[in-house]
Amino acid sequence: MTQRMVFFVPTDNPVGGIAKILDYAVHASRTGREVIFCCSELKWPHLSSPLFKKPYFESYGSGIKICAASELEPRKDDIIFFTLPSSHERLCALYAEVAGRDLTFIHLLQNTRLSNTAFDNGYSYRLLSKPLRRICITQEVLDAVSPYVENKDKLHLIPHGFDFDAFKNTPEQNDPITLFYNTFKSDLAKDVASAYRKASQVSSVLEAKKGVSWDELRQFYAKGSIFIASPLPEEGLYLPGLEAMAAGQLIIIPDAFGNRFYCDFGDNCIQVPYGDIAAYQKAIDWAIEHWTTEAFEMRKKGYEKSMSLGLDGEYKAFSSYLDEEFAPTGRSTRHARRSPRQARKLFGLLRG
Repeated sequence: MTQRMVFFVPTDNPVGGIAKILDYAVHASRTGREVIFCCSELKWPHLSSPLFKKPYFESYGSGIKICAASELEPRKDDIIFFTLPSSHERLCALYAEVAGRDLTFIHLLQNTRLSNTAFDNGYSYRLLSKPLRRICITQEVLDAVSPYVENKDKLHLIPHGFDFDAFKNTPEQNDPITLFYNTFKSDLAKDVASAYRKASQVSSVLEAKKGVSWDELRQFYAKGSIFIASPLPEEGLYLPGLEAMAAGQLIIIPDAFGNRFYCDFGDNCIQVPYGDIAAYQKAIDWAIEHWTTEAFEMRKKGYEKSMSLGLDGEYKAFSSYLDEEFAPTGRSTRHARRSPRQARKLFGLLRG
């Protein structure tokens, strides 16, 4: 029987963490496995969410079944893939009738806050002690959780891959200076940009608000050339910064831990202290003054960094991971149970 993998997310909203689960669902489908992308709740009618407009999904995801949790028919041999820690509790309840708590989970760790007892009502921290298979998207995430995970042989690193085709835009030396920011997590960038709305050196100021459509977001990235990043104090990755790099923009950003994955501060981006509006504005002024020289070189380096982080490497690494962890029966090839006789022979204890 073909292995079945269920990729579980809270909703079909097109946010970064959920979009990455969809990438992994596509990876699994490309390996020939049966794949279900299951949403605890479908908020968009008739699968119209911008989530399913991702180029990678449109290219390779035609064989994936998308459903709400209420439509899922659990099987005890499913391989269950999730990211939000508290989804584990929901999945245990969904599968209780068919498998009890004897389930095969893969937990994708996307955030350096996973060991923080305040994150996800503490469920995240408590879950780290459970013997699950885990994949970390960056070294920073792995370093953050490793002290709290006992079964470290099941803790793996697969570097984050980026679906950059939707935003890819080579920077040009004579690009107009256009400030771009979003208000997804705070209004900080709006306060930073307010001083430049009438500045003669700035062509325009663009704002992406919550609920922006996929097409509108792509247009914003295409038009912008300086991205005012406003991550949370602690991020798993902070995808907008990487998207802006792929769009050829100069990013101005604080150290949010997870963004060290792609930020070489002072080389391919400008670092500012968290929440310091004056520092952001000083960085913008520097970029304007050095737009065709140092700032342009920084934009090129950011673009080159993003181009090195495509999805193909992530797909190959995940495909190898699945082949190593799961035999055709669904049991790990590396951790398969040995008979007592095999075990004694292995340790040199079998005589005669």
